[in-house]
Amino acid sequence: MGLNEIKVIVSSSLENLSIIRDIVRIYLEKQSVGTKDIVHLLAVVDELTTNVVEHGYQYKDGDIVLEIQKSNDIVRLIVEDNGIGFDENKLLNKRGLGLSIARAIADDFVIEKKINGTLFKVEKKLKGA
Repeated sequence: MGLNEIKVIVSSSLENLSIIRDIVRIYLEKQSVGTKDIVHLLAVVDELTTNVVEHGYQYKDGDIVLEIQKSNDIVRLIVEDNGIGFDENKLLNKRGLGLSIARAIADDFVIEKKINGTLFKVEKKLKGA
């Protein structure tokens, strides 16, 4: 893990989503990321972590793994769970507005199905401080 990277593991619950949001916001502020970029990245974090609680763990116990790194003008974000994983057919047939917005915000957006769970990888090129 690099100097500008953090990794946290937070229990999956709706109550903890605000903690995750605060961690990301504070990290981005300390990295001198501009307000508009912070708002966009928080929208992505909100969507992905809510999906983990709702779909990955179906409101049951589990962990949300969050990694964030800023390198030059790019923020890399990983949200991972060990839940039930996503159903590709459901994802193709029912495109949620939240995931569509997250994809539109990100410059690179990848969803990887794991044996147990899902891994979201996001990259966002910053527009300016």
